[in-house]
Order: sequence, then C-alpha cells, then structure tokens
Amino acid sequence: MNFINSILLFFAVLFLGPKMIAQFDSNESNKVAFAGKDDPYDSTILIRGGTFAMGMNQENIMGDWNNNLRRVTVSSFRIDQYEVSNKQYRNYIKWLERVFIPLGKDSIVKAALPDTLVWRTDLAYNEPMVEGYFRNRAFDDYPVVGVSWEQANAYCRWRTDRANEKTLIQYGLIDPTKPYIGKMETKNSLVDSNKTAVTFTPTTRVRTKNLGDYVLIPDFRLPTEAEWEYAAKVSSGKNYISNFNNPKAGSNSGTPNASIVASNTPYPWSSNGNDGLRSTPTGRMSKKEKDNRGMFMANFKNGSGDYMGMVGYANDGAGFPSKINSFLQNPLGLYNLSGNVNEWVADIYRPMNSIDMDDFNPYRGNSVLDGDDANTSSYETGTNTLISNKSRVYKGGSWKDRPYWLNPGTRRYLEQDKTSSTIGFRCAISAFGMDTPDAKEDQPNLWQKIKNIF
Repeated sequence: MNFINSILLFFAVLFLGPKMIAQFDSNESNKVAFAGKDDPYDSTILIRGGTFAMGMNQENIMGDWNNNLRRVTVSSFRIDQYEVSNKQYRNYIKWLERVFIPLGKDSIVKAALPDTLVWRTDLAYNEPMVEGYFRNRAFDDYPVVGVSWEQANAYCRWRTDRANEKTLIQYGLIDPTKPYIGKMETKNSLVDSNKTAVTFTPTTRVRTKNLGDYVLIPDFRLPTEAEWEYAAKVSSGKNYISNFNNPKAGSNSGTPNASIVASNTPYPWSSNGNDGLRSTPTGRMSKKEKDNRGMFMANFKNGSGDYMGMVGYANDGAGFPSKINSFLQNPLGLYNLSGNVNEWVADIYRPMNSIDMDDFNPYRGNSVLDGDDANTSSYETGTNTLISNKSRVYKGGSWKDRPYWLNPGTRRYLEQDKTSSTIGFRCAISAFGMDTPDAKEDQPNLWQKIKNIF
C-alpha cells in the first residue's frame, strides 16, 4: 500500500509541481510590502452608517462646552482595527528611503520621520524611550507617536498608493520595476514614472491610458471626528451589535424615535460613570480574558503618579503606551479607541461645531468661522485665541490622561505640525455601496468587485 501511495505522490508532483511553483513565484513577485498584508482591507472593521448622538453625554467638568449633544448621521466606512504601529510606520520610512534617497530627495524622508524627542522632559529620565521606542524592535507592535497631523495624512496617501499598486501591477497597468507614487505626487510635486497606464492582450500592447481613468479603491485617510466618535459609541450599543448583519435594522431599531440623550454610555465598557472599569469576565473565558481579569479596561492615568498600579496590584500594567492589541474594549473588535494614545482626526477644531456643521456626515475641513455672522466671530492666532486654521482635533484619551478624556465625546486640539508622545492615529476608508438595504458584509466586497473590472 505504501508503495502505491509513493507512486501516486510521484506522479502528482510530476504533473502539478511546476504549476504550483509557477503560482508561488507569481504570488511572490506581485507582493506589496505593507505590513505583510495582501488585501488593503485587512485589519479594517466595517462600521455600518446610521444616526447617533454626537457630543458629550456626561458633565463637562472642563467647562469647554465644545461638543454639545446633537443627533447626526454618518455614512458607512471602514476603520483600522488597531492604531498604526511603529513597525508599520517604519515600513513606510524604509520605502521612502529606498525610493527617494537614491534620487537625492532626502528631505522627503526626513519630513516623514517621527519626532522621538517628544519623550524628553526636563525633570524625568525618559532617554531610553527617546532612543528606543520607535527604533527598537521590542516596540514593533506599539502605537507610533511623535507623528504630526500632516505626517499622518502623508502616511495615508502612501498607504493608498500601496493598496492600489498591487492590482495595477497584477493587471499590467504599471511597470513593477518603477515606484508608484500616485497620491504622493500631488502633495510633493514629484514626477511619477508610472503616471501612464499600459494595458495588454496576451500577445500585444493594446492602448495607453491615464491611471485616473481606472476605478481604484477609495482613499485611505484620517477618520472625520464624527466617524471616529460614531465608531467609539455606536459599536458598543447592544442594538447595533445584535442587528449588525441585518442591514434593515439600524442602531436605533429598538427605539426608532429615541431621544438623542438615550445614548448615555460614557465609555465603551460601562453604562454609568466608571462602572465596569476593571475586567470582570464571567462564564467561558478566553486565555486573554483570564490574563486580564481584574485589570483596567484601558490604558490611562489612574491618579497622581499612578500610571500602572503597584506590583501585584496592577491597574493596567502599562506605564507608557501598551501594544496595539491590548485592552479589547469594543464588541466589534476595535482596540484602544479609548486610552493608550489619543488619535488624530481629520477636522479643524472649532468650539461651536454644533452650530454650523451639517448634520449629515459633519466635517470641518476649511476655515469657515463659527456662528451665523462672520463679523462677530473670528479666530486669529496670537490675538485673542490659540485656535487657528491649523488647529486639528484629537480624541480618545491616552496613557497620560485621566479617565475623563476617555469619553468619546471629549475633544482637544493641537496645531497640525506639532507632535506629542500621547498622540497617534489610525486610518479610515469610505465603504461605498454599504448604505443600501441589500448590502451585506458577507457578499463580495468593493475591493473584489473592483478587481473583477480589470
């Protein structure tokens, strides 16, 4: 019997081996080096659009009153499951080095480097973090920090190019020996050697077109403030989770005429105040749940001088940022929307956004002033406020913040070219075609449909 099996195996290898090897070689040659992912939608979570209560749902102890509660609607979108890690951002830097240093454009690489000096303070010894947090492989899976809003947007453009590049190469639309810098070109005034797309038949070249003629995936970008807050709030609602695969049952299906104040959960893990601050799993538990039992549900500062808890009585066990897959808080699988590091969003900061922002996909990306009368409302840097047209919103709370800032409704701002050891980011992407009644996650997604076009 063993002899017969050996003979069958020999003929199988003889006939199928070359085909298997050719397929393997083909797959290897088409790979795009982006965090080891072959599909641009990998590690993103679909957030189905709907109506929710945007704004502060607890007492505004800071007295800012800059995010009053109101009802808004957002369209469906995808958002990264994790914050962008040091390893992913280093892959981006290495790609820039390979492409632009030989061209003498070192300035592009330098402009993308995170500011590691954000760890340095006058009266603390954080030099090991200055030297090692971004560069040392021990921190591969930790969120990148020291990245400005502008740098985060540049990373999103690069990620869009890498996501498109694989399919463009696979279908013979660009030269695989030349770097593709489609979205990056518009910002950096670069010359893209792959600007022209070439299509082929099995034997001859047919025609030449601009790549803009081809339908590609939507751009990766920073989420809008409304999208980010929606992901943090509605994905923890029981109605939303139970009806997630039913496109005709939205997040408000249980109470279709509910007041906007009905959503009163301040944090993804609690229903009132700080209830459920510690992990208390019941029933069948995963290994991770057992390991985290009794631990805080997020990485934040518990009190004066208390960043991680005492030995044997750890609060969150992380004095600095923790790994991007720590502290599972969200029933949809989103990690660290609250705590660990704050996250940049796309919007310009204005304190009265509830007055002059649209209630459908609200977003402020321009210099429009607050209030109805531009003669009575203005913001001028250096005159009477620190708010300018470069002030960008960040949200979520961090390892250095008290629990108040973990509420998704809180918001702060920083100049778009400034950096911090407490601010990172994650990317979002519009989910076209998912706002129709018959849209289902298990159907061929947009990316697969686009690939079928070529």
